[in-house]
Amino acid sequence: MEYLVGSEYAPTMAFSNPQVYMDELASPLCRRFEAEPSAYELAISTCIILYHFADVVAYVRSSTPHAIAEEIAAQVPAFHTVRAIANAGKHVELTRHPKSELIGLRAEHLLRGKGAAFSDGTYYSDGTTHSDARETVVVETPDGKKHDVLHVCTSVLAALKAHSEFFHV
Repeated sequence: MEYLVGSEYAPTMAFSNPQVYMDELASPLCRRFEAEPSAYELAISTCIILYHFADVVAYVRSSTPHAIAEEIAAQVPAFHTVRAIANAGKHVELTRHPKSELIGLRAEHLLRGKGAAFSDGTYYSDGTTHSDARETVVVETPDGKKHDVLHVCTSVLAALKAHSEFFHV
């Protein structure tokens, strides 16, 4: 498979191209996580890859990853959660984040638990779900919100794909 870059076709695996990054790295990893929703390594890896999509866009735009991450988060609010999980997973504890209510998230806050009660990724107000909900990786962030990590990842992936401005090379 080749991708159009400017007026030329580039071979696949050009991870400096947002579309290639999405098609060849982020989407397949997210599909693997969907197939194994209780796998910690896939939960954290998927968050890391989704978060670093900002680096690829920054490279293409000659911008900074921080500026692009902020732009993405403004349009895709769940990107804040992906960013927090990615950094907590890499650094053990989140000590900096644009959303102060997420500071303090620790890698061990990711646990196997029951998936969200509702298709929008939410739980009941008391944090519970249905007894027959699938097992997945769940995180309760320092702001007291419970997140089905698979739902967060798949919703962020879909939202990123829907924002074509991030794919202009």
